[in-house]
Amino acid sequence: DATPQQLAACLNTVQKIGNAMMAAFNADGITIQQFNEAAAGQEVSHLHYHVLPRKEGVSLRPPGDMEKPEVVKENAGKIRQALNAVG
Repeated sequence: DATPQQLAACLNTVQKIGNAMMAAFNADGITIQQFNEAAAGQEVSHLHYHVLPRKEGVSLRPPGDMEKPEVVKENAGKIRQALNAVG
């Protein structure tokens, strides 16, 4: 349902976050996922992107349990630092 302008703004943000995640986690690349409608795997009814830092030789694992809150908080701090470093 998003307009082309809204999607462009989203992808600008995805690019910024992707670059920060590569720096924060010393990643070799990123995987970007976006699911549209239940048939495609969408489980929440709003537009969002999954930006996953990837290491060479590490397989993408299937969806699982949420990470522990303290790990999520620590990782968010790393991403925040990387975003602040580039302004």
